[in-house]
Amino acid sequence: MATNALASSTFPSEHYLNASYGIRSWLLTTDHKRIALLYLASVTFFFMLGGIFAFIIRLNLLTPQGTLVSPDIYNRLFTMHGVAMIFFFLVPSIPAVLGNFLIPLMIGAKDLAFPKLNLLSWYLNIIGGCFVLYSFSTGGLDTGWTFYHP
Repeated sequence: MATNALASSTFPSEHYLNASYGIRSWLLTTDHKRIALLYLASVTFFFMLGGIFAFIIRLNLLTPQGTLVSPDIYNRLFTMHGVAMIFFFLVPSIPAVLGNFLIPLMIGAKDLAFPKLNLLSWYLNIIGGCFVLYSFSTGGLDTGWTFYHP
């Protein structure tokens, strides 16, 4: 019985995961921990997408002729792999996910400054990712991940 009293006094009954339910509560949140989890979900999606592009590239390189995809599609896959991994996985992973989740906890702040602007940055990241996926579906870039021709 003493352990139950200790557990109930230590952990709050309402926290960032169960504060309110539904997709609307997640998409309109200003809680830094929830925004970090939104970033984590989008970063994971783009990591898996970049991994799929890399897998297709590796499958194409199994044979010396590269018969799976054409050279033009190969260049587009290579570009999209680089864009997904650099701009939508690597860049937002550390500052957005870990920074949003851990920094306020480490400094003892209740929340980040400008929480609505923090949520807007996630929306802009998602909109940018949608534009990149749209560009890939309509032809895409074939310049390589460095964006210059050799």
